[in-house]
Amino acid sequence: MRARRSNVAARGLVGAFALAALALAPGLAHADDKAACVASSEEAQQLRSEGKLIAAREKLLACAREACPAIVRKDCSEWLVEVDRSVPSVVPSAKDAAGHDVVAAQVLVDGKKVASSLDGRAVAVDPGAHVLRFDAANGQSIEERVIVREGERNRPIIVLLGPAPNATSVRGADGGAKGHRGVPVASIVLAGVGVAALASFAFFGVTGKSDVSDLRAVCAPNCTDSVVGSARTKLIVADVSLGVGVVSLAVAAVLFFTGRETDASAASGALHRVRVGVGPMSGGGGVASLGGRF
Repeated sequence: MRARRSNVAARGLVGAFALAALALAPGLAHADDKAACVASSEEAQQLRSEGKLIAAREKLLACAREACPAIVRKDCSEWLVEVDRSVPSVVPSAKDAAGHDVVAAQVLVDGKKVASSLDGRAVAVDPGAHVLRFDAANGQSIEERVIVREGERNRPIIVLLGPAPNATSVRGADGGAKGHRGVPVASIVLAGVGVAALASFAFFGVTGKSDVSDLRAVCAPNCTDSVVGSARTKLIVADVSLGVGVVSLAVAAVLFFTGRETDASAASGALHRVRVGVGPMSGGGGVASLGGRF
């Protein structure tokens, strides 16, 4: 009889402890939630001061929950609004050589993948310097370094993916680059030299003959050497210019029809580096010069 009473007492004591534990459980859980809310609030403020606004926003969302104490929830909610206004964002996009939008490309920001395709959506980033890498489906990659400012929203970041339009080189079967077959550089340069020389021939020839005619009417046949020298020099320069012009145009024609491979844009630059000079020499005679860098 006594043993039965002891068992009943023991079972009652265990039941009492169980009921007490159940009564205290909500309080313990509430205390854990309160501590987590306070910790999230403090971490959010630290992250915000470091400029890590995206991570700070996640912490503020945690401490703005209904389960958090009212005073913590109020502060976190207000800070969340401020952070949302400050978080910048970029809109990555790409164009091909024809100016069309590229869709099949993924985007990485500072090495972290943020988009699987270019769909026109904005990507939130922390303020500061970032490296955006675009990986196209054709294997081409390009990086763009940007500095995003706090509060800057939906900033377009546009890159060119694909070959440049009107490319002047193509890949040969051996993988080497073959130049665009156009007008040879030397041909264009020499043609310009020839035209300039013929213009010099025309000028000095006409003025020299005019001077000779004047001398015949004024002092011939008793004109002094000093008077005749000027007219003679002009005629010599005209002859030299004619020779330079004829030779230059002939060589230019040969190079044009034999056709070397070149880039026409390089020809334009080379033409500006050529110098042609024609002038008299002391003691009579004349000289023509051709110089430049090819």
